[in-house]
Amino acid sequence: MEGKSSLVRVEIFAIGNELCYGRIYDTNSFWIAEHVTQLGASVQRITCVPDDLDIICSSLKEALNRQPHFIILTGGLGPTADDLTIDALSRVFDLETVTSREMLQLMAARRNVPVEELTPNLVRMARTLKGAECLPNPLGWAPVSIIRDGGKTVVAFPGPPQEMKACFVAYLAGAIREKTGCESESRRVTVKMYESHVSPLTEEIMKEMPGTYLKPLVSEFQSDRGLPVDITVFAESREACRRRLEEAVEKLVKLVTTKGGSLTTA
Repeated sequence: MEGKSSLVRVEIFAIGNELCYGRIYDTNSFWIAEHVTQLGASVQRITCVPDDLDIICSSLKEALNRQPHFIILTGGLGPTADDLTIDALSRVFDLETVTSREMLQLMAARRNVPVEELTPNLVRMARTLKGAECLPNPLGWAPVSIIRDGGKTVVAFPGPPQEMKACFVAYLAGAIREKTGCESESRRVTVKMYESHVSPLTEEIMKEMPGTYLKPLVSEFQSDRGLPVDITVFAESREACRRRLEEAVEKLVKLVTTKGGSLTTA
């Protein structure tokens, strides 16, 4: 992959028993992966772990050993005893767990009550780590905690999807974009050919165009419509991405029609 994007590695953790039990879809990881890729970084792993302190800690240590640039955690910041993200980070990084006075004051102001009248649940959600950056949640109560450890940035986001998205945009998207120095664009096209005929064509384009990734989606093939192909390109700017994407589509159209197939962009 061209540029710096291939050097910026990201791992994503989704934390919660409800995810591991299959009771709730892990939409957070899907959304984060999509937006991380759009910012030009490479998602190396997505890990789902239960509300088990030992498992969370061991999984985090394994991730840190792989030296990603960013580790993004979602969930486990709520008020109950099984919300263990802060405890896990405390153990892994040997940092003291503290209650943010600033977050308590913000919570109290939103409730229009003195800090002393905040419920125990809200007080628990104001926990963070000594030495970590603690930032307010734009839509909810649990704040964001950010730990910087050498070249690694570990970010703990709240689990509710709308809160997570708002926090990602406010506090992390810019940092990833600055690190990658590039962006990406994607488009899905449909090719009226079988995967065995399309794959050599997509491989040819990827060899000719560094920073371009094509993936035939075999599981979504329909005999009456054809084979969907996802095209993702990386470049230094949004405009450069669009130019590269158009070039990739044009190359695929030419190769497909040469082989007797057809391509639609809708």
